[in-house]
Amino acid sequence: DAIRDGQGTGLGQSMIADQPTSLEEIEKEVKLWDLPRLLAESSLYRRDPTQGVVVEGWLYKKSTSRMALNTWNKRWFVLDKGGVYYLKGGLLSDSSRGQNDSLERVKICDIVLCTVREVIEKTKGNSGGLRFCFEIISPNNKPYMLQACGPQEFRVWVEGIRSAIEKQLAQGHVPPASILPPAMKPARRTSDIQNPFDEVGNSSFGSLGEDFSSGHNSFGNRKLMEGSEAARQNMLQNSSTPFMRDEDDMTVMTSMTSNAPTSRNPLVGKILDANPICADCGAASPDWASLNLGVLLCIECSGVHRSLGVHVSKVRSVRLDELSDAEARLLLALGNKKANSIWEAAVGVQTGWRKPQAGDSRKLKQDWIKSKFLWKGFLEYSSDDGREHEDREEKFSKILYDAARDGDVYAAAEALAKGGNLEWKNDAEDGNTALHVCSMGGPSAPGKKWLGIECAELLLQNGAKIDALNNQQQSVLDCAVIGNGQREMIEYLTGRSI
Repeated sequence: DAIRDGQGTGLGQSMIADQPTSLEEIEKEVKLWDLPRLLAESSLYRRDPTQGVVVEGWLYKKSTSRMALNTWNKRWFVLDKGGVYYLKGGLLSDSSRGQNDSLERVKICDIVLCTVREVIEKTKGNSGGLRFCFEIISPNNKPYMLQACGPQEFRVWVEGIRSAIEKQLAQGHVPPASILPPAMKPARRTSDIQNPFDEVGNSSFGSLGEDFSSGHNSFGNRKLMEGSEAARQNMLQNSSTPFMRDEDDMTVMTSMTSNAPTSRNPLVGKILDANPICADCGAASPDWASLNLGVLLCIECSGVHRSLGVHVSKVRSVRLDELSDAEARLLLALGNKKANSIWEAAVGVQTGWRKPQAGDSRKLKQDWIKSKFLWKGFLEYSSDDGREHEDREEKFSKILYDAARDGDVYAAAEALAKGGNLEWKNDAEDGNTALHVCSMGGPSAPGKKWLGIECAELLLQNGAKIDALNNQQQSVLDCAVIGNGQREMIEYLTGRSI
């Protein structure tokens, strides 16, 4: 009664005040996520790690099929130095050992061509309250939304994939020529490329050499393997449920293995010629690109960019990936020289900083790239730009809006770098966003070059929503049609909306 009436005092009141009030605090209090490790440590059975495998274990995969009975399906995923796979068919329980010959390993993506995005629980588009989720994004495959069984497993998978990507990029590895479309195959002999799996359908885990052997983690992070071992042991010991068959749309898209001829974008040669050195370290002949930043990078700097996340830098291979016409045009419109004039404008006034060179250590390059693009430490602001974040956002959102109207790619890129908000709406013009007004633009004079497509691609690459509505409930495509936009823009937006 005293507690009910708010009369708790002394020790009782202190105990009530100290009680956890959130789910995370309760989990921490009861040490919920330590349970798999404790169970594994007390088990009489120990499973030897699979040679060549970085991480493996149960994950929940979100189905994208509207006809699927189960939204989330539990599958056994495997990460090695070459790619990410899931097992299909058969059983994955101790009682079924010796009967797993029917297990088929299905490849989701090649490590060197994919990136991983953490799905933050409280983001605007994540209304379902998902936890421990991440998305594997590959240019030639559909995204895979996966959910780990807890925070430790989540961190092991995300860091494992990112570390594998960095290692492949640092060593200059490329995917096997057999999985690339003919026009995108690198100019090297197939015999020179080491394929970690000769046959994707082979059910046994073959040896992948010593780089990822069970006794050593070549990332220099031994804890990555050790930290996930207890979780994997516990998963295997409790895996009496038959492995689910491919009832959803988990099939890998055939674009990676298709023999249909594809043509490399004819603008690639111009892009490479216009950017002879890496934007971050000056290394010669860069052939990796950050699409949303509009720069070309060497293979080592591209690995650092990937580690920053796709919300900072979207990395693609200029030679291996098939760039769309709009992506290629954007890289030509910006490029290293123009982009660096934005991102490195204030380097001269920052004491203690020197731009790295090609032969410098990876650590030096990493510090530079993070300071440049993640912390935005070398941008130049004037005294009238405002000192508070809200003031700068308001100013540069308006500048971004005007630049989008004019198709001014450089001004739009600078406004985005300095804090322009892509979701800002101009209430004086029906609540249009920058992408809305860009879709209705056109050449200011007959014969004058118009870069509206490049500007729209820049906005979309940096997170603009093509389905955003203005105050008239009109989408971007609606505005392009109603507002007498260029035919080229309407066709471009139509293709992007599919």
